[in-house]
Amino acid sequence: MKISVDLSVCKAYANCMSEAPEVFDYNDETGKVMLLLDEVSDDRADEVHRAVDACPVQAISISE
Repeated sequence: MKISVDLSVCKAYANCMSEAPEVFDYNDETGKVMLLLDEVSDDRADEVHRAVDACPVQAISISE
């Protein structure tokens, strides 16, 4: 599963970091979320889907 974050939409609410802390982190330089992993295995699918659902501005997308 591939993950991407639209940084033009991201408001750094950090909901994704709460749901998937090993995938998302905060970038101090940009003030936005950054991906620690841009591709994850199926064993992380649930937490990534929760992160997508938790994003209030729908900045995260996934593709298989």
